[in-house]
Amino acid sequence: MTTAVRVTVVPNDTLEQVSLLALAGELDYTNAERFRHDLHEAIGSEPRDLVIDLTDLSFCDSTGIQVFLGVRRLIQDRGCGISLANPHQRLKRLFHLTGLIHAFGIQPTVTEAVESLRVRRSPL
Repeated sequence: MTTAVRVTVVPNDTLEQVSLLALAGELDYTNAERFRHDLHEAIGSEPRDLVIDLTDLSFCDSTGIQVFLGVRRLIQDRGCGISLANPHQRLKRLFHLTGLIHAFGIQPTVTEAVESLRVRRSPL
């Protein structure tokens, strides 16, 4: 049986205009719709950049990737950016093989993910 993925909003007053979410569990077709709902609820309606910490996400199938793509589209439609942080090697490989590693700005740490979004927002 799949362990449901949990979405946790990580409070951090130092992250201006960036929402930080942490995922834990396994993401597949059995819980993707619930995950999509929880993720949209956690994001809210305020336009903000988004960092998703994948440290404790132990599995993700193609259905989960579809959810990530939908969230990416939502965030970008709001004029904001998204970055994923610290994926396990298998998940990083999945994003690499699908060509999505650059679309999500995958970073090795949450700090680097936040910084990559700040750099993107900064005027030249």
